[in-house]
Amino acid sequence: MPDYVAVPHIAYNWMIALYFFLGGLGAGAFLLSVTANYWNQQFKPIAKTASFVAPVAIAIGLFFLWIDLGRPFNAWRLFLSFNPASALSWGVWFLNIFFAFSVIYAGLLAIGRGSQAKLAGYIGVPFAILVGTYTGILLAQAPGRIMWHSAIIPVLFLNGGLISGAAATLLLSAGRQSRALLSKLGKVVGLLVLLELGLIVIEFLVLINGEVEGVTAAKALLTGEFGFLFLGVEILLGAVIPLLILLRREVSSAAISIASVLILIGILTMRYVIVVGGQVIN
Repeated sequence: MPDYVAVPHIAYNWMIALYFFLGGLGAGAFLLSVTANYWNQQFKPIAKTASFVAPVAIAIGLFFLWIDLGRPFNAWRLFLSFNPASALSWGVWFLNIFFAFSVIYAGLLAIGRGSQAKLAGYIGVPFAILVGTYTGILLAQAPGRIMWHSAIIPVLFLNGGLISGAAATLLLSAGRQSRALLSKLGKVVGLLVLLELGLIVIEFLVLINGEVEGVTAAKALLTGEFGFLFLGVEILLGAVIPLLILLRREVSSAAISIASVLILIGILTMRYVIVVGGQVIN
């Protein structure tokens, strides 16, 4: 009698993980720009750069979603139709609206109309938050996925978006803005990374102290097939090493650039581990 090996069905592949990552990055960059422009003006010099990051990241993310949907010349219908019973449909429309306001906001800033950009920025803020969290909510509602059934996931994704949006802005601003300003923003990013690590520890403790499926998932993250990505890339390379760089008293522009790249790699890996790993680990 032949042996059969059960292969898990991967509904959300690496392109969806990348789409989630870029959506969060765009939302985080937009929130950073509005904050720097109107609420905490010590960071105002990087507001315009962050405003450009947002629509570019969203546009690239929507492109990967469009390709992943299959039949790309018919998939455009998803972006124009609305199904109130579908979390994905809600999310696409959040993205559509947010993308429109992020383009308007960035365009107005580019031509020096900061006062007019303020209205677009304020309207865009709630949509940025929705874009940053809805992907976690989308995963949480999927049945039979132990790694996804957590109220922490949407918060983890939103915080990851804030981190990646700020890291991308830091990377593009290195060498163009004062080292003091970049260092100050880097320390804010470092605090957000510490929060991210705290959320990951809480989620891991919930898994390992839960039912059999949770313990299996926790072990897979430590010593299983996702151990290297989780511990080596996401935690060590993407969080611990950047923290050691950013929280130093004196940080060079080159060091800030390196830390920013590592953080982006770490947040992208986190999305991949949760999205793809959550389907493989049961």
